[in-house]
Amino acid sequence: MKLTKIILACCSMLVFSACSNQPNQVILNPVYKSGQISVISGSLSTSVIDLRGDSATLKLVESDKTKTFASQGIVTSVKSALDSALNRNGASISNLATTRFELDIHALQAVVTEKLMSHTSEAQIELGVRVIRSTTNFSKVYRGSANLEGPFSHERAKVEGQLNKLTEQIITRIVSDPELIEFLEG
Repeated sequence: MKLTKIILACCSMLVFSACSNQPNQVILNPVYKSGQISVISGSLSTSVIDLRGDSATLKLVESDKTKTFASQGIVTSVKSALDSALNRNGASISNLATTRFELDIHALQAVVTEKLMSHTSEAQIELGVRVIRSTTNFSKVYRGSANLEGPFSHERAKVEGQLNKLTEQIITRIVSDPELIEFLEG
């Protein structure tokens, strides 16, 4: 009987500790939802390049220690959202296109600060766009930030949602930028 109680107690501790562990990665999967907001005609070859100096997508600051978490496939997920946005706004995406649309990820990170009874999350994203034609180029940097606060400990899903939504907002700003559209049309 005593052995059964010890085994049950150990199993309970394992179950509860497994439930409290969060994965070591951040899931970044922005989805472009805005539909057509501008008209971009022509064929584009797109690429996304990760130029971040710090590859951590999430920094978790708890009292005296900092944990960092990366996001696998960040280039692929951002490129998918970019291609979807350009396509829904009339552009044709082709690797054979002579106009190159390059997006550089300069910053894409959330810093979560855990306090005793609350947390804050500050997300920063900076994306650089370069459009290269045979005789002319266009470049511009787009920045965005978002903050959220909550009681107790952070929820990873909310921080991921914050980063996904901010990424989508910046991509929406890119495909609706009058200067960029004018350059693509010219």
